[in-house]
Amino acid sequence: MQIAVDVETIPSQEPYALEEVRNTIAPPATLKKAESIAAWWGTEADAAADAAWRKQSLDGGLRGEIISIAVCKVEDPDQNWVRCRAQGESEADLLREFFAVVEEWERAFTATLPAVPSAWPHDPPWPVAHNASFDLGFLWRRARVLGVPTPRWLPGPMARVGKDYGCTMLTWAGYGGRVSLDSLCRALAIPSPKDSGMTGAQVFDAWRAGDYTDIATYNLSDATATADVWQRLQGSC
Repeated sequence: MQIAVDVETIPSQEPYALEEVRNTIAPPATLKKAESIAAWWGTEADAAADAAWRKQSLDGGLRGEIISIAVCKVEDPDQNWVRCRAQGESEADLLREFFAVVEEWERAFTATLPAVPSAWPHDPPWPVAHNASFDLGFLWRRARVLGVPTPRWLPGPMARVGKDYGCTMLTWAGYGGRVSLDSLCRALAIPSPKDSGMTGAQVFDAWRAGDYTDIATYNLSDATATADVWQRLQGSC
């Protein structure tokens, strides 16, 4: 059973997070005069701190958090699940719920196997993602940070692409190469998640505005597009 996974991430929501980042910033080295430095602190420091804080959403899980997870079966993208947690809801509970959903899918799948020795043991769910080392790595690291047990199918940072998981980006672009999911969808005539009007860069502000349904819709469209792209790249459709 292959599953396509996508996550949406934001910077740390710990109450001290922004102030902690602010304590690490400094004026540009090109500013030498005391009045210029003071002016920078007065007019630009807040924006610089905010920009640095927002980058935590891309830090792989050190401080950044997961707010939404979507998953679908590659062979049947209509069988899917997505949830965007609201402000104040537990990230750890979101991870546990996601892992439990995939576990239930696996139990249902094994129930369909014939009762013959050749059908056992079966392989665990095999995850696929776009830029998979980011999405799957974020899941693995946040689970470690939050003390949530990880399922056997979730690869760790030392896992090997192509063996332990699939990556639509690397399958297309090769090791070290990059291509956006949007560009890949358009090249393959697959509906792009960006057609919804949302991008990953807008997720944090949408979350703070309480637009959880829009985020979940965008998140799921990423997962289903990844499933469609993966099947196309494997010559399955």
